[in-house]
Amino acid sequence: MSTQSTHHHRLFMALVGVISAALNTGALVALLLLRGQTGDTPYTRALTGAFAVAAFVVFARFHLVASARHLWWMLGRGAWRWCRLPVALMVLLFATHGDSGTTALRTLVVQWAAIALPLQLVGLAVLRGVAHSVNNAPGNLRRAVFFGMGREARKLNLRLQRSPILGIHVMGYYNDAPATPRDGETLPPYLGRYEDAATRIHANDYEIVFLAMGQAAMARADATQVKDITADIVTRLYDSTAAIYLVPELHYLEDVATTGADLAGVPLLALHDVPILGLSRMLKRAVDIAGAALLLALLWPVMLAIALVIRLDSPGPVMFRQRRNGEHGRAIVVHKFRSMRVAAENEGDAQEQGVRQARSGDDRITAVGRYLRRTSLDELPQLFNVLGGSMSLVGPRPHAAEHNEEYRQLIPGYMLRHSVKPGITGWAQINGLRGLTDTPDKMQRRVEYDRYYITHWSLWLDLQILLKTIPSIVSGRNAV
Repeated sequence: MSTQSTHHHRLFMALVGVISAALNTGALVALLLLRGQTGDTPYTRALTGAFAVAAFVVFARFHLVASARHLWWMLGRGAWRWCRLPVALMVLLFATHGDSGTTALRTLVVQWAAIALPLQLVGLAVLRGVAHSVNNAPGNLRRAVFFGMGREARKLNLRLQRSPILGIHVMGYYNDAPATPRDGETLPPYLGRYEDAATRIHANDYEIVFLAMGQAAMARADATQVKDITADIVTRLYDSTAAIYLVPELHYLEDVATTGADLAGVPLLALHDVPILGLSRMLKRAVDIAGAALLLALLWPVMLAIALVIRLDSPGPVMFRQRRNGEHGRAIVVHKFRSMRVAAENEGDAQEQGVRQARSGDDRITAVGRYLRRTSLDELPQLFNVLGGSMSLVGPRPHAAEHNEEYRQLIPGYMLRHSVKPGITGWAQINGLRGLTDTPDKMQRRVEYDRYYITHWSLWLDLQILLKTIPSIVSGRNAV
């Protein structure tokens, strides 16, 4: 969530660099053409290419374009940063022309500056508007809540109020008692005591949680024991899908892995971070749509043949549908080709005992189904889930809702794997955790891999997983 380190921010800054290079170089090319110099000469291509690289380098690290700062302040800093480009242009021109035509070269630079600077400032303003629209679009806008209202938390709340560009809406705060606003301060709504948050945490009502309490303690009504509220809240949050950040004013760090983060200029410690935001989320979605559409176009004859074979092999529907949990724990329906026999007489027992995972040699699996499961061809209908937006090509594999309710009580941080969309394949699956997870230890390992994927996500990581999925399927490792 750092405004300077997350993947979606780096992608946006690359866009800023490309647009800036296009605007400044475009103005230069237009002037050269007006002066009678064609853009097809090796000289012009070399000059404009080098200058485009210079403009990209100058603005690809201009992080203020998407910061919490005021627009006009940002534009002033952008103009000051732009002043490096005339110097770069002068160096390039004199390197290619020497001392010949000095007056003409200076005139060219002045004319270019008169055109390029306004274009650059307009471009930065438009890009800032794009950042605001992307971050506040449905699916990107994030609901946040504070636990405690210390000095740093108040500072962060104030900056978030002034920074709608970040796409973070503060819903309120929990505290032992309502905090007293300082002169001119507007606090978010008071939502109750810490224990009042349990239901909303469990319901995944918040995408971001800021812990800003220190080692708060609360005396139990029945006794002498004092419970560390921070530890209790962290335990509850690990059963949710929220991104979790510690504001540095608290000291709860024992046995908890953290990474540095920064939001609106306030340093934070991240217990759980989700980098698939903004442009990154949109790009991942575009790749999902393109990839799923391409695979369906190529594989529809195979899917049609599978459906026919299933129909001939055993009585029952071709498709198997199961309720599972998707992004933020929301219920989704996952589609698969049916690989087991339909046993109506056992449906009552299945409802009472929950979902029983398939095991090696399971007599419920049909002859065709055994092959489909070994090759993962039974998962192909999930491409329709991907097109519909409930799943991604790559992400944590969705488990049956009954398994989620069981394992979220046994494994701390289990529900954090639902911070992103589930996938047809994932980091855990290519690392040998495909198929049966019949013990808490196996599920714990899968959760660790899933959380690694979430916090280290990139398009390159997705591509690696997709490429490594193929040999994993061919080998049939851990398939049931």
